[in-house]
Amino acid sequence: MQPKPKLIIGSTAIVVVLILMSLGQEVNRRWQVQREVAQLDQEVQALQKNVLELNHLNQYFRTDDYQERLAREKLNYRAPDEHVVLIPDESAAQESKATLPKESKEQVANPMRWWRIFFVDGPAATGNQTT
Repeated sequence: MQPKPKLIIGSTAIVVVLILMSLGQEVNRRWQVQREVAQLDQEVQALQKNVLELNHLNQYFRTDDYQERLAREKLNYRAPDEHVVLIPDESAAQESKATLPKESKEQVANPMRWWRIFFVDGPAATGNQTT
């Protein structure tokens, strides 16, 4: 019995299709691996840049300039012939204004204040109440 040409062509076609599927899967895997390698290379470059920046920062922390600045800020250090002037922050100035008692906007002469204390408001105006 002789094999039929249709059977040989069909089985050859099935083998070719299986080989092409296997080849496609391998190409896809290779593409994914190359993409992952490229991503990892980018991460390595970013981390190397970060390490370089940290090394520069570490070198700066070891300098005398940084040590002196840190001593001035944290320990209130000053050089022997140096005069220090403190300038308050805006927020600190506003907070200190809020804690101070409000003075009346009205300018009252000193004798009039005494008159009000003794005759108008009484001892309650001075904060000294006698009972």
